[in-house]
Amino acid sequence: MENLSKYLNKAALLVSVLFLFACKKMVSSPDGTANVYLTAAINNLYPVPGIPANYIADKAAKKLRVPVYISRSGLQGKTTYTVNVAADNSAAQKLIDNGQVNASKAIVAPAETYSFPATVTAGEDYSGFEVAFDVNKLNAYLGKLLILSVRISDPSKFQVSEKLSVLNIVLDVDPVMLGTKVEITDTWIRNSGHPFTASSFDGVRRGVLSDWTTSASVKNYAGGTLGGYDYYGNTGFMSMERYSSPQIPNGKIYQSFELPAGKYEVAVNMLDFSIKEDAYIMAAPGSSLPDIGNIGTALAYSPLTAPRIEFVLAAPTQVSIGVMANLLLDQQYMRIDKWRLYTYKGLWD
Repeated sequence: MENLSKYLNKAALLVSVLFLFACKKMVSSPDGTANVYLTAAINNLYPVPGIPANYIADKAAKKLRVPVYISRSGLQGKTTYTVNVAADNSAAQKLIDNGQVNASKAIVAPAETYSFPATVTAGEDYSGFEVAFDVNKLNAYLGKLLILSVRISDPSKFQVSEKLSVLNIVLDVDPVMLGTKVEITDTWIRNSGHPFTASSFDGVRRGVLSDWTTSASVKNYAGGTLGGYDYYGNTGFMSMERYSSPQIPNGKIYQSFELPAGKYEVAVNMLDFSIKEDAYIMAAPGSSLPDIGNIGTALAYSPLTAPRIEFVLAAPTQVSIGVMANLLLDQQYMRIDKWRLYTYKGLWD
């Protein structure tokens, strides 16, 4: 309650301005009528996190608290009254159906994710309560927008302004839970490049990468013993190449490790490439990468022209990260200089 009081005091000036605006909106009310309304409902959507004033991160309780302010217009003296508070799931679904939020990401907020009082007692020109989102429940909704329409009704005194009776909270789970992007390449990826090192090398150009699993088809030099490592311009690169050498069907170079739950980004720095067929950077569940025919089972993949992918893990998961290519035609190659892995640190870490 101390946090809420602090936010109420800070919001006094804002509420005064909104109070005047709201009174203008309700000029059709009979003289002397007092209207109860949600201050922030003047805006159709209330984004969280949005600005810092829109939420309080309670780390001790693992709650994301969203202050909700109730105001009253009219000239009556200050007096105590109560209002009922409830979630209006129909209103939330209507926002999604009407395209007012990103329908590909938005869902009606599940009841298990939030709590608020069913009745609020108010006794000043403005009062408030909190909607508390349970952080322990939000990881299951990474990548989603949770839409919670909070409606007030049935005041014990005065009347509710219908136009300002619903606050549509749009909770973007990713920035709340994941926060700032942090590079974790060295924690997880061994021999990540710039330069790459080889476990075996012919002393001139071709080799096999250290710490990476290289499929047999990629080793298309030296009688099927070397490939995947290219010492080019006095620097080691990850490579696949077919220049008058055997075909590379379902060529794969990857590493596997178990990542904690969270959001991840993989980015690759390419030196150069000339690809006529399929070639992707990829993250997939399990201990290997899928064949080209099963690429849909990957967590994420992208062609070398846009070598960056993102994926979300709801629980600790074994993941394989790497490159796969189908080089059947002649005169094709790729050279990768560096792999990078990022995660996001949230308010609760």
